Amino acid sequence: MHSLEKHTLEMIREFDLLQPGDPVVVGVSGGPDSMALLHVLAALAGELKVSLRAVYVDHGLRPDETAAEATLVREAAGRLGLEFQSGQAPVREYARQQGLSVEAAARQLRYDLLEKMAGEGGKAVIAVGHTADDQAEEVLLRLIRGAGRSGLSGMTYRNYRGVIRPFLKVPKSTLIAYLNEFAIPFLEDSSNQEREFLRNRVRLDLLPYLEKHFNPAIRETLRRTADVLGAEDELLAELAADFYRQVVINEEGKPLRLDIATLLDAHLSLQRRVVEMVLLQLDAKPSFQQIDKILALAGRGENGKELHMSEGLRLIKRAEALEFSYPAGRSGHRQSLAGSQERSFEEQMDGPGRWPIEGTELVLQLEILDKAPAHEELIKMEADFLEMTELDFPLTVRSLRPGDRFHPLGGPGSRKVADFLADRKVPREQRYLVPILENEAGIIALLGQRIDQRYRLVDKEAKVLKVVLLSR
Repeated sequence: MHSLEKHTLEMIREFDLLQPGDPVVVGVSGGPDSMALLHVLAALAGELKVSLRAVYVDHGLRPDETAAEATLVREAAGRLGLEFQSGQAPVREYARQQGLSVEAAARQLRYDLLEKMAGEGGKAVIAVGHTADDQAEEVLLRLIRGAGRSGLSGMTYRNYRGVIRPFLKVPKSTLIAYLNEFAIPFLEDSSNQEREFLRNRVRLDLLPYLEKHFNPAIRETLRRTADVLGAEDELLAELAADFYRQVVINEEGKPLRLDIATLLDAHLSLQRRVVEMVLLQLDAKPSFQQIDKILALAGRGENGKELHMSEGLRLIKRAEALEFSYPAGRSGHRQSLAGSQERSFEEQMDGPGRWPIEGTELVLQLEILDKAPAHEELIKMEADFLEMTELDFPLTVRSLRPGDRFHPLGGPGSRKVADFLADRKVPREQRYLVPILENEAGIIALLGQRIDQRYRLVDKEAKVLKVVLLSR
């Protein structure tokens, strides 16, 4: 047995990644990592008593390359006697609709499609070819973006979706050597050289710079750091699970609550972890800043104070507990919890600054940026960003009026605002709370929902209006 195959078998058994009889869907792009994974797992299939399927996902991003990749994977599967499947993911369209980066949209759709195929004919295990080099990049990426202990522990052999990564401690160079030794063909993805993606800049620029000027073994250092933090994170997770049962009050039919006294009596690391667990349970994406805001509200916030989070999640501080809920269901708008009776409002704003909206609990914070923000800020969805090429003050913010229409970003044309909000599952009685920003030319944005197509970010040199919707 080849040394790479032997190591992979040991990892599969050590981390209990596969069981006899498991069907396995192998995500294969045609690149060296996934081609090596396909061939190694095929060599081990008899020993492991598993069956394999090779799946290729076409993201629609590189039409000049995908046909060759799909053919390569299909032919490799045929030589190995394996079933081959392929699927398409409309990445650019999905990225526009969801306000995601192309990279994030591709990752999400890829795993969604792999999961769909894995569920056909009985649940299969999904295997992907992430390597030790990918782990080093991931740890550095998470450090740049801001992550806690859990994030800095990097990727795991089996993630929360059940996806396994048997090569997580194997350097890419080892896989290349294996492919060359057995004359296994592979293709390089040209997009891996495009520096518009942060991950590529980390791999192509930052890691080589750190290796040359700071630590020649930086990749191994990052991998070891991930291992150490991962082990410590497992212990913290066990402690946090016990603490969660003490502090969380989750009664059927009532908002989830956190007992404030019990929460604040614990160590800060447990406080942060249990808040993260609550957000995950509520299908909210936790961030370090968000967790800190929640803990600050618990410790120093006034009773009745609210935090407005993404997708309609609201947090309000009561006398003894933090109360989490989706008062209007899951949506993208950010209304106050205080009252729901319909009323109109209108306020004119003559320039940047903080503008309370009379008759509501809302405040608009307007800021002019010299250029578009970094992609990481855009995807947080915590503000609306509008290109100012054809935009100037004064601006008006107001409530919904009968007959209002706008051209939603990414949409095919003009739509009634009421119909758009209905499609977004905003309850009729809450639609008046969605602030509408307009000028003399018409509606600019439904704040917290969608901007008008005319004001999308196109010109990299243009100034940008940043609009943040706050509660008093």
